[in-house]
Amino acid sequence: MTGAALALALAAAPTGLSARLPPAPLALYSVAWERPIAPIQPLEAAPLEAGGAVVDPATGIVVFGTRDGWLHALRKDGTVAWELRGNGAFNGPPAIEGDTVYAGASDGRLYAIAIATGKERWRYEAKEELATRPAIVEGTVFVMSLQDTLFAVDARTGAWKWHHRREPRAGFSIRGAAGAAVRAGVAYAGYSDGWVAAVDASNGRVIWEKPVAPQGDYLDVDGLQVEDGRVFVAAYSGAVLALDAKTGDTVWTFRTPGAARVAVRGGLVVAVTVSSVVGLARDNGARLWATPLHGAPTAPPLFAGSWIVVPAGTGGLRFLEPASGRTLRVFDPGSGVSSAPGVLGSRMYVLSNAGGLFALDLS
Repeated sequence: MTGAALALALAAAPTGLSARLPPAPLALYSVAWERPIAPIQPLEAAPLEAGGAVVDPATGIVVFGTRDGWLHALRKDGTVAWELRGNGAFNGPPAIEGDTVYAGASDGRLYAIAIATGKERWRYEAKEELATRPAIVEGTVFVMSLQDTLFAVDARTGAWKWHHRREPRAGFSIRGAAGAAVRAGVAYAGYSDGWVAAVDASNGRVIWEKPVAPQGDYLDVDGLQVEDGRVFVAAYSGAVLALDAKTGDTVWTFRTPGAARVAVRGGLVVAVTVSSVVGLARDNGARLWATPLHGAPTAPPLFAGSWIVVPAGTGGLRFLEPASGRTLRVFDPGSGVSSAPGVLGSRMYVLSNAGGLFALDLS
């Protein structure tokens, strides 16, 4: 329709109908560059890049893995710093501590790689699929497997220290797991049988274990974050909970079906379910707002700049206003976004399901 024809159509609009065009998308970001990394292959009908990215604060290098078994490191201008070939897909985001990047893969290996050179320093054979971001605290790497095992590995040598396991629940479970969280010498983990455990980070001794999931078909606790003496968890069978970090006692419960991911900042808890994103008061769990998801809870929400960023699979990367939950803009490169972005300052790196890395400069 030409501009003149559009103007005539609006002028002729029936009384009571708005002639205003919808507002242009807010300028929350600009695309600095795009680089194809793992292009879709001929027989791939619906590729999924679940790995996620991390940015080294010292060098600005972004590190991320892809479904084809490669770990990539790119400089801020998009040029390749190094690449490392693994033996399985990198379906979880890596983590950086000092001059080393740690990444788990579907081949059951935890890799430690020098950031400067891409040289492998060691690998630990967990022999269970690893698809969660490792946590590195006081010389130990803590990583959760998809088979309900929390591993503790020496960060310098890759030697096993201890592990804590709960037997996977019989029957089906939701694919995925929450990354381990470590605070004040205690490691916390969620399990597919609906339990949460707190263990001594130095030796794996159980401090407490508590069932938190309501009864249902899928009890998985795939969302977990620890802040200010509380453990915030999402149980797929229908609840977001705040637990006392010392005792495991329930502080509050918010009932909602399909709770899968959780993040906390300040007084706001953000929970992502199969159908919505919900904002809750950190102190008492009262619902502050809710907004439709228009996608799937593929990765935890992220506080970035002035916004909440929610990867939603085929629903793209959604930018929400923290005060109201209102969707301000959606970044969708055409194939959706399923992985956690990497952020350093005003630069955000987003991996598309089609295997392209986008560098966004936040406004």
